[in-house]
Amino acid sequence: MEILDKIKKITIHKIYKRLKKPFVKHFVRVENVDLKALVKGYKRAIILGSSETINDIDITKYANDFVITVGNFHEHPDIDILKPSIHIFAASHPPITKEVLTKWYMRCDEKLPLETPVLIERRDIEVAKDCFKNRRIYIYKYGYGNNLPVDFTKEIMSPWSVSIVALQLGIYVQCPEIYLLGINHDWQCIKPYLHFYDHSKPSLEYYLNQAGIEIAYEKQKQPFPKERLY
Repeated sequence: MEILDKIKKITIHKIYKRLKKPFVKHFVRVENVDLKALVKGYKRAIILGSSETINDIDITKYANDFVITVGNFHEHPDIDILKPSIHIFAASHPPITKEVLTKWYMRCDEKLPLETPVLIERRDIEVAKDCFKNRRIYIYKYGYGNNLPVDFTKEIMSPWSVSIVALQLGIYVQCPEIYLLGINHDWQCIKPYLHFYDHSKPSLEYYLNQAGIEIAYEKQKQPFPKERLY
């Protein structure tokens, strides 16, 4: 019985340590409170995605708004006039390699106005520090709970796309009005698969193709990929 009691104690101790571990290592970025200061004086947030429809919009008329750009938007020819308030990257994921991510970030740093800070997911911070050496970097992390109300000093809700991170940011900084442009919910149903920029020129698609990495959604054969629309 004495041996069994010892085994029980050891087992209970191991379970306790495993249960305790996630709560000890909370993600906290107190400095992300500064994100709210970025929106002072603005009445509306404009979130700009990279769909082909952006080519039909004069984005320069939003230069006086709180502008959130995402992904490859630094490739827009009017980026220096627009001067986004902040630029957001989604977390890297396969098939994106460290080499591809580095090239993409460095291209962004070259094209994005220097006064525009970037918001990077925590897993990519080391690459970001190497690429955005003279630029303000904010860090976010997402979790798998409801994580409401939205709070960028803690984990945010897990997004399906970077536009959902941008939307959460607009809510967090308490913009009275939030508009989304160039973000099509049916983007994978559109053939051919296009953005406002050319995939044969510097962009995430360009660097992936350069590395010989096939982009699965460019080969999308389903006419209506329901799992994505969901």
